[in-house]
Amino acid sequence: MSLPSRSLSAPAGASLPGPLADLFPGDLAAYAAALTVAEAPAPYHLTLAALLDGPGLAAALARYATNYPGAHAKAVASTWSKLYFNALLVPVLAASAACGWCFPLSPRSVVLRTGADGAPERFILTDEGAAQPGLDAAARLLPLVRGHLAPVVEAIARDGRLAPRLVWNNAAVIAEQTLLQCQTLLGDAPRIAGDLAFLCATETWPDRLANPLFRPTQVVDGVRQRRLCCLRYRLRLDFCADCPLDCTQRAAAQRKAG
Repeated sequence: MSLPSRSLSAPAGASLPGPLADLFPGDLAAYAAALTVAEAPAPYHLTLAALLDGPGLAAALARYATNYPGAHAKAVASTWSKLYFNALLVPVLAASAACGWCFPLSPRSVVLRTGADGAPERFILTDEGAAQPGLDAAARLLPLVRGHLAPVVEAIARDGRLAPRLVWNNAAVIAEQTLLQCQTLLGDAPRIAGDLAFLCATETWPDRLANPLFRPTQVVDGVRQRRLCCLRYRLRLDFCADCPLDCTQRAAAQRKAG
């Protein structure tokens, strides 16, 4: 995973919730700054419920599109979703996997701050939540997936005219990258491995419903690549490092050269 495209710091009067300051020291602090509590209202602050149920999301996408004049609208929406999921999932999943921490993430209790250009920047929570190390992965993570991610994916797919499975894949790739990085930095602790398996390697959950985050990447010729292209190339940017289109083209070139 990479640092968010915007370098953030906690605003004056706000505090970093839970264990984030300890989990993301130094150069990693930009991850932690994507979640705050007790931040005063400001321009471009909107409750997540209002963003999803009203015109707020479409307006944010329209503002964000000004960064890429003439770009394909679906690529703009897909890239916006990746910024959203990066800001949310990196601190939330790291705190959950490392400490068993649960944040209050119901759309009606979360305020989203965007930049003037509509890009997601920060989530403002009503309180810092609490450590619940006795909960298993299902108890800690299903509220995040079904209570928060599901309505967000639905809204982005609707307003961005994207296939929901592409938006889910954007979320799942970031979730997988975050937990793999947690293993690298913190060791293969049982809770980290369990969260990774539950979110990204379990096809059907205990209640027999399908897991929309299942297996977001695959390893081909030793290279991990996304299962679905995120459309970034339609913004006239370089391919992602794990782009399935670019990986396929590079592999074909290598075979031809060999």
